[in-house]
Amino acid sequence: MKGYFALLGAVLIWAVSYIVMKTATTDYPQLLFQFWRYAAVAMVYFLCFYRSIKAISGSLWKMGLMRLGLANFVLGFFSIYAVQYTTPTRVVVINSLIIGVVPLLRWIHERCRPARGEIWSVGIALTAVALLVGPEDGAVRLGDGLAFIGMLGSAYSIVLTSRLLSLHRASVIQVSFLGVAGCAVYFTLAASIYACFNPGGFALPSLLSQPGTVAGILYMILFVSVAANLLQVFGQRRLPPVTVSILFCLEPALTAVLDYLVLGHALSIRVMISGVLLIAATIIATAYRRSEVRKRGKPENGDLAFTDSI
Repeated sequence: MKGYFALLGAVLIWAVSYIVMKTATTDYPQLLFQFWRYAAVAMVYFLCFYRSIKAISGSLWKMGLMRLGLANFVLGFFSIYAVQYTTPTRVVVINSLIIGVVPLLRWIHERCRPARGEIWSVGIALTAVALLVGPEDGAVRLGDGLAFIGMLGSAYSIVLTSRLLSLHRASVIQVSFLGVAGCAVYFTLAASIYACFNPGGFALPSLLSQPGTVAGILYMILFVSVAANLLQVFGQRRLPPVTVSILFCLEPALTAVLDYLVLGHALSIRVMISGVLLIAATIIATAYRRSEVRKRGKPENGDLAFTDSI
């Protein structure tokens, strides 16, 4: 159950994060917002977890920085622009399509076909996501396309995280740091290019003069990049990727509620029905997983908790 509670905690934090990003970047460049966030959080990880980071092997550094970092960069880069051109609820609804993309990526990378129970759960989850898109939402916006690209990064990040934990036996802290550090590298490159063509450079004085933006960055550092990131990796150590992606689908329902409470966007009956279906999909996936574990008598890679330290 620890894995489920960890992932649900991460989902709740992320549900708030899209609203924070939308409000905190109203008068500040979105790219620089992410640059300062990841530069700061990479430093926090390095100072707090130096001993664990020092033990990272060369192959882990390569896979973490070049692949996991790039996947997180795609998610972070396109998501922060997506929320400026559409609502936070639509962004997370599109991001929930990972429920279908994650099994596909697992099949491509690991030749791992979804089990029958997982297929049923995926179908229910996709139905729930479809309910969140009403007739009035039919028009495709620029933000929708950006959110879709970010979703691909999110799905690939889930698969890579699972591989690093199960196949490469990396610790929770090591995988979490590699994702953050790799993302920081890519955002540094992007921000440097931006600064070369913008008179304001990295806009640090402008940042310090905007308390709301600073508060938003602090939230993203402490709650999203540290707390939620560690909770996700901790949960993925104990649950298979398909179950993880189903739990992530709860994010639209939570974001829709917060979107209504904070930003005033209307909450419909479809959101409540969708939330019930997503919970049902999670229960089915969980029940199937437990029955399979009892039949096998031992865990597969990524199915149960490893006993090494985080």
